[in-house]
Amino acid sequence: MSWLETLPALLAALAVVLLPGAALAWALGFRRTSLFGLAPLLSLTLAGVGAVAAGWLKVPWGPGVVLVVTLLVSAGAWFLTRWRTPAETPLPERWTVAATAIAGAGLGALIIGRRITQLVGAPDNISQRYDNVFHLNAVRYVLDTENASSLDLGRMGGGGGGRSSIYPAVWHSLCALVTQLTGAEVAVSVNVVNIVAGAVIWPISIVFLTRVVLGPRLIALLAAGVVSAGFMAFPYLLLVWGPLFPNLLSASVLPAVIATVVLVCRSAPSLDEPRLRSWLALLLGLPGLALSHMSSVNALIAFTAPILLWKLAAHLRGLAQRRAPMAQYAVPVLSTLAAAAVAAVIWQAVRPGFYGRWKPHQTVAGAVGEVIGNAPMGTNVAVLISVLAVMGLVAIVRRPQHLWLVGCYFMAGFLYVVGAGFGSGWAREFFTGTWYQDTNRLAAYLPIFATVLAALGASAGVDAARTWFAASDGRLRTFLQGRLPAIQVSRGLRLQDLAGGLVVCTVLVLLTQMGTVRNYIVDSKIFYVRDTKDSILSSDEYKLLDRLATEVPKDAVIAVNPWNGGSLAYAFADRQVLEFHQTQRMNNDMRIVAQDLAEADRSPQVCDAVRRLKVSYALDFGNQYLLNHPSSLRYPGLQDLETSKAVELVDQEGEAKLFKVTACT
Repeated sequence: MSWLETLPALLAALAVVLLPGAALAWALGFRRTSLFGLAPLLSLTLAGVGAVAAGWLKVPWGPGVVLVVTLLVSAGAWFLTRWRTPAETPLPERWTVAATAIAGAGLGALIIGRRITQLVGAPDNISQRYDNVFHLNAVRYVLDTENASSLDLGRMGGGGGGRSSIYPAVWHSLCALVTQLTGAEVAVSVNVVNIVAGAVIWPISIVFLTRVVLGPRLIALLAAGVVSAGFMAFPYLLLVWGPLFPNLLSASVLPAVIATVVLVCRSAPSLDEPRLRSWLALLLGLPGLALSHMSSVNALIAFTAPILLWKLAAHLRGLAQRRAPMAQYAVPVLSTLAAAAVAAVIWQAVRPGFYGRWKPHQTVAGAVGEVIGNAPMGTNVAVLISVLAVMGLVAIVRRPQHLWLVGCYFMAGFLYVVGAGFGSGWAREFFTGTWYQDTNRLAAYLPIFATVLAALGASAGVDAARTWFAASDGRLRTFLQGRLPAIQVSRGLRLQDLAGGLVVCTVLVLLTQMGTVRNYIVDSKIFYVRDTKDSILSSDEYKLLDRLATEVPKDAVIAVNPWNGGSLAYAFADRQVLEFHQTQRMNNDMRIVAQDLAEADRSPQVCDAVRRLKVSYALDFGNQYLLNHPSSLRYPGLQDLETSKAVELVDQEGEAKLFKVTACT
């Protein structure tokens, strides 16, 4: 299968990620760059909230749900925002700024999209790693049950209700929508949605944050888009480690949520949106972030604390300068204390019940070096981006109106350093427990503020070059002065701007893509290759699963070992399996089948379990197990079935075999 054949699926994914949110942003009154930047975030909210509502109302999940929710919420937003007064209407943004923002995001999209396709290889390849068994089957579960609610996805494989049934499902719901709209296979829909998350949502969100924070600096907007493609830590790391697809989606949209906080705090230098509109954007964006993955809510708390504290300090300083009475200090101080209390409750509540097995891999000093060099988890130093980020820090120190941005950068770095360099103890547990104390997840946040700082550094560098050039008396300056300044491409856009932007983008692309990123992608392709000693599915197993739907009845249940890829019969062939993922709890009947199915012809106890579970087929995918985990050895009854009289061979592709259970009829 070629990537060109995925074009309908790609267009469907783009439609569900951009169009609903764009309609809602327009109804709220946002235009140009703001509408562009908020569209993905608001689309995730409409999908996530729509899925929860549909699940509660027992309405089947599908494109119609998204359409109805979009129309209802957009209509409500339009009527609500009509209350604003003419005095609150901001001046329209120049089209050149919006066009530059789109161009910057487009450059990032092209580069990242190309890198992801190189990483994945073929459109129907899957990440051959642990978490993907759950994610692929969860997409099929959404399609089968027609329920994409985040309150119910955890029921797949035995989640019994309450907190155990909750799992962030927006990513899975988007994949299901792509399959419903185009008929694409689950594996293809997964790859297409990941491309859209990493190559479309992420550059759009980070360019929007750059626009909000730094203002209409054309070089900065272009640089932000290109720089966003220059990190290993995001989006590529989350496509390799885990893989952590829901985290990828939530982290990709996190910059847009941070941008709405900046707008609410009135800290954007030239994008002064009305208060009601800004607040609504924040409140409507939070559900999309939370339902994509709740860990990003904690990240939002950490990263926006410096913004809020800076705003509080400025407000208190203003009160002091006016010699305001003490009573006027009460509201901001009490509001801050209340917000801190709520944040503390959320910080403690939004965390898993266990912290994983990941330990620090660095010293504290080494982890600090990884942050400064944008080289987390032992990856190569991103030299140019790091230099530009330092230049951005210097620019802020010289003009400290954006000093809070340094605080945000520090918070992202601090969380990473705690995870990477701190030993076991209360600090590591408290600060990084939300992320299972897994530094890979924390590394994904570092590029957010490094990108904005690098964009500022690139802009400051170009400004410095222009100043030096204007002050020089060389013949080149004399030659250009008589020609370029008079050439006006459009109002507010000169040929020098286009030429400067082209030069900056070319240099950034060459110096950020030719070394570290390219090498990382080449080295990581192994995790999407089918025939390795660590792969979940071999080429033979792919072929057998491709035929399974024609050989196994729709209502049949297949006994599988989830550690050797057998569970993926559900995702690939839409056939029920006994276990959907590796951590599913087994009941007594499931244990009996796993251990003794091969003895069913001689054991009434096994046949009783087979009948209760309605098992009629079994897959034997050999003894190549994922991670070689001890739990993978709990299935001796599903091994070497060709010698068993309890089953008969139905199909075989290499070492992959499908059997029908014949002993218990």
